[in-house]
Amino acid sequence: MTEIDIDSLDEAMLMALNRRIVERLQFLQQQRNEVALQDIRIGSGVMFEGPDGAEVRGFVIRRNRKTVTVHTDDDKQWNVSPSLLSLTGRHILDEAPTKAGRVVPFTKPGRRR
Repeated sequence: MTEIDIDSLDEAMLMALNRRIVERLQFLQQQRNEVALQDIRIGSGVMFEGPDGAEVRGFVIRRNRKTVTVHTDDDKQWNVSPSLLSLTGRHILDEAPTKAGRVVPFTKPGRRR
C-alpha cells in the first residue's frame, strides 16, 4: 500500500481527501449490497446478528435499494443491510402447510383498533 503523507496537506486538501474517501467507501458498500441482493428474494429465510450479538432469524418481506425488511420468528420487523444477511435455505412457502390459516397482523404504530 502506498503511504500518503497527510502532515503536509492543508485543511482544504484534507477536506477534499475526506470527501473522496467517503464517496469511495459509499460506492464499495453499494457494490456489496448489490451483490448480496442478487440472492435474496421475498420469502427467503435469512439470519443476522442482532445488536446484542444474538442470532436473529426470519423471512424477507421487502427488498429496497439499501435495506431488506425481515419479519423475524418472534413477530418483529428489522431493516437490515443486505450485506449483513446470511441465507438459511428456508423459504416461507416451505412452511405454509404448518402455518395454514394463521394471520399475522401488520398494524401501523399508533393506529386505533
